Amino acid sequence: MPSYSNYEDILKVSNCNSYNDEELAEVVFKKTLVFLKKIKSEVIQITDTDAYSLLAVINPILENKTNCINILDFGGACGAHYFQLRSLIENNISLNWVVVETSNMVKYGKKLETEELSFCENISDAIEKLGHFDLIHTSGTLHCLSTPQIFLSDLLNCNSKWLLFNRLVLNEQEKDIFTIYSSMLSWNGIGELPKGHVDRIIKYPFFIFSERRFYSFLNIKYKVIAKFNERTRIYSVKSAKIVSYGILCKLK
Repeated sequence: MPSYSNYEDILKVSNCNSYNDEELAEVVFKKTLVFLKKIKSEVIQITDTDAYSLLAVINPILENKTNCINILDFGGACGAHYFQLRSLIENNISLNWVVVETSNMVKYGKKLETEELSFCENISDAIEKLGHFDLIHTSGTLHCLSTPQIFLSDLLNCNSKWLLFNRLVLNEQEKDIFTIYSSMLSWNGIGELPKGHVDRIIKYPFFIFSERRFYSFLNIKYKVIAKFNERTRIYSVKSAKIVSYGILCKLK
């Protein structure tokens, strides 16, 4: 992947769209409907990453000795994380789960809202809905934003007791990197590409923090409790040393 000076430079030299792609949101929504049917009728298949998400949800339940927790799923698509974990956790435990997503994803996600699950377009609306968070869950989302440093600060300033970063991509060298990430439409969401859609390449700006700089933000308020391998995607940028993993953090 080539590197650029900033987000705007990428938009100037390519036909990149942001992650707020109408068809992408529709595909993820349709895949989520299929996924919902599967988890109601089949043995639930979980990946290592799913297991870390489950661990992150269980921690505040055990620690607080409560049957109700508030979760912010930052970049949680159409709620697949919620539906999967809801199927694994006893119904006497309430998961008040709010997904913050792009406007197109929220439009589709609202069709799947429940008493527990809701969708909104920004963190402030999520805070208004729930008041506080016991857990913030985010999986690869920061990298797809135009101002990732600001959003990282916003997440940290929520003061959630627990914070899970899945699919974190960092540069072991000192430099932050803006680049272009290419994926197939079919890669987005869980399952096969729905009928009526033709697979195509989707490109969008992608930000990679310097590992040292990322932790300079994180370590002010949080302590890393666990680190785990995460190789969902392989990233390569010229003149950079890219690492990918997940971390579970606790407020100091």
